[in-house]
Amino acid sequence: MIDKKKILIVSSEPELQGILHQNLTEGGYQLTSIEDCEEELKELVDGFLPDLIILDISMPWLDGIETCLRIRQWCQTPVIMLSTWDAKKDTVRSLDLSSDSYLTEPYNVQELMSQIEETICRN
Repeated sequence: MIDKKKILIVSSEPELQGILHQNLTEGGYQLTSIEDCEEELKELVDGFLPDLIILDISMPWLDGIETCLRIRQWCQTPVIMLSTWDAKKDTVRSLDLSSDSYLTEPYNVQELMSQIEETICRN
């Protein structure tokens, strides 16, 4: 039996979580998600041991870049950042400081799935 790759989704947007869950489950991934609690995030990263973290840059308690920097203190799990806006400065800052990849809306499902597979394989 082939092990399903595990993905942790970190987003405060239920609609985004739903879209990701539907597409990633169909893609054969094992998923769990969290909304916005740093302590719970650390416990999930430590306990679930994801192969990849998908992180929404727009979070109510910390922005995605700061969240990713904190994740980097705990582990080196690859991170794909998702954003609802195409701000070049955020893209550059995200990639320079913390994340492995960065996608903006509208999310093309094929592009997202390709980016996920590429990021997991690269790590």
